Amino acid sequence: MHGIAIIGTGGIGKTHAAAFIKDSRCSVKALCSRTISKCYDLIAELGLGDDVSVTDDWHTLLGRSDIDIVSIALPPALHEEAASAFLRAGKHVLLEKPMGIAADEDDRMIEASRESGSKLGLVFQNRYYPNVLRAKKMLSDGCFGRILSVDVISHWYRGCNYHNLYWRGTWESEGGGCLISQGVHQVDMLLWFMGGLPESITAVMANRMHTNSEAEDEGLAIMKFPDALGSFSVSLCDMNEYQGLRFHCENASFTIPDWSVHVKKAQPNGFPEEDTEEEKRLQRIFDSIPVPDKKGHDEAVSRFVDALESGTEPDATGEDGRNATLFVDAFYLSAATGRTVRLPLTPDSPVYTKAGLAAAMPKFHEKTISTESQQGTMTLGSAAK
Repeated sequence: MHGIAIIGTGGIGKTHAAAFIKDSRCSVKALCSRTISKCYDLIAELGLGDDVSVTDDWHTLLGRSDIDIVSIALPPALHEEAASAFLRAGKHVLLEKPMGIAADEDDRMIEASRESGSKLGLVFQNRYYPNVLRAKKMLSDGCFGRILSVDVISHWYRGCNYHNLYWRGTWESEGGGCLISQGVHQVDMLLWFMGGLPESITAVMANRMHTNSEAEDEGLAIMKFPDALGSFSVSLCDMNEYQGLRFHCENASFTIPDWSVHVKKAQPNGFPEEDTEEEKRLQRIFDSIPVPDKKGHDEAVSRFVDALESGTEPDATGEDGRNATLFVDAFYLSAATGRTVRLPLTPDSPVYTKAGLAAAMPKFHEKTISTESQQGTMTLGSAAK
C-alpha cells in the first residue's frame, strides 16, 4: 500500500486526492495547506478517516516513513522548492502542471530526481481520454501518414475576478497568463503528438479583459517543426471555451478531443471528393482500439503508480514537463520582443530563470486585488466533458 501526501488542498488538490482514493493501492496519509481548515473540509468532503494527519508546513512530512508518494498541487512558484525537497527525501513526486515557471526550476527538479532515484511525474490528464488515446495510437501506427501541419485552439473563459486570488495574475507567482495556466494542457498534447518541440515560434499576445493581471489573456503563434507547420491560439476570453487540436496529415485530417476524421481524394481535375470508404475504415480502426476504464486525473494517477510498481518511467516525465515550459517561455519571449525564437532555449536566454522571465515581460496591468480564497466551483476543460 502506497502512502500519499497531498500538498495543497485547493480545487486541484481535491481532484488529486479523489483520484488516489479511487486507486486501491493507495491510502491518503496526510494533507497540507497553509489554511488548516481546508484540510479538515477536504477530509469531510472525501470521507477520509481520522488517521489522516494535517499540517500547514510540508517540511514536517519530509521524514515520514509511511509516505512514499507526494502529490503537489501548490501555486506554480512553489513547485520547485517542494518537489526537489521531497525527491531528495526519497519520496516519489506527482506534480501538477505547469512543472515550473522557468527552465532552471525544471532542471533542478530533474536533477533531484536523477540523484535520488525517486520518480518525478507530471499530471497532464488530457492525454488520458478515450478519443485522445485512440488517435495517438493510430498516429503512432502510421494510419494517417506523416503530419503536415497542426492547428491548436486553447480557448477558455475566466471572469475578471479570477485573478483576485493571491497567487494569480503576476509573472513571478503564476509565471504568465492563460498560456501557462490553461493552455499548457494543449501544449503538452501538441508536443506529445508531434514527438517534440518545434524549431521556432513567432508569437504575439495581449490582455483584453483581465485588468487585475499583469500577464496575457490572449495569444497567437506560428510554429515551425522539422517537418511540419503549426498555429496556436490561446485565450481566456472565449465563452465558447473550445479546446482542440486539428491535424492535417498525408492520408487524413483528424481532430481531438472531439474526434472526427476526414479523407478526400483528388478528381482528375485536382478538385476533392469525399473518400467515404477510407473514412469508414479508419473509423473502424478507431472504434476497435481498447481504452482504460479510468480517464483523466484518475488514469494519470493510476499510471504513475503503475510506473512505480514496474520500475519504469512515468508516462509524463520531468522532461515532458520541461519541454512544455520551454515552449511556453519561448512563446512569451517572442511575443515580448517581436522576434522569432528558436528552440530549445539555452541557459543564456533571458527567460531561462524566473527572475529573467519576470524582468523581460510586459505588465499589461497592475495587480491591485489579492484575496486568500474564492467561492464557486472549479471547472475542467472540454476533454473532460
